[in-house]
Amino acid sequence: MRNKIGLILGSVLVAAGLIVTAALWNPLGSTTTALSSDEAVEHVLGQYDGEVMETVREGDAYRLVLQSETGRYELRVDAYTGGMVSINQLSAAEPEPDTGLEPNPDSEGPVNQPDSAEGPTEGAPGDPKDPGAADFPTTMITKEQAVKLSLEKVAGTIEDVEYRESKRSRYYLVEIEQADGREATVQVHAITGEIMSLTWDDEDND
Repeated sequence: MRNKIGLILGSVLVAAGLIVTAALWNPLGSTTTALSSDEAVEHVLGQYDGEVMETVREGDAYRLVLQSETGRYELRVDAYTGGMVSINQLSAAEPEPDTGLEPNPDSEGPVNQPDSAEGPTEGAPGDPKDPGAADFPTTMITKEQAVKLSLEKVAGTIEDVEYRESKRSRYYLVEIEQADGREATVQVHAITGEIMSLTWDDEDND
């Protein structure tokens, strides 16, 4: 009778030992079932704000790509526990464009326009169509016009007409002899026809 009891107790002890041994050799215990990809995503979004762009199972971990306000990140999550294994930033968030110089829709023209769209008027200094605009305009009065303007100023006989120019001006010098023998020199602007000066021989001799 005692032998039978001993055998039963021995069998129970052996069975218990096997159970304990099996439990010790199973390191994952009750977590042997891996998380699904949706569960892995849920674990990540429970800790971080953003949008999961990609989820890939790689062995015992899930690799996820998370896009957030601060940039794009690569996260590795334990496939069984959902714990975070590593986080790497792939790229930083791009700064928002500066709209401080955007055109005003209520304005009549473009913003920050340095010059008028029409450009310089024809014949004005700096006009590329005018070859001599850098120094002088090119339209000049003729000698005949200079003579006519001079005779309107001083009556007499034309003795000589000379064209001269300087860095600042172009002009005609028209010499006129009057009936009483006096001679006048009229300086006529070669561009505008303006009488610039009037001198007499007796003034030059003083």
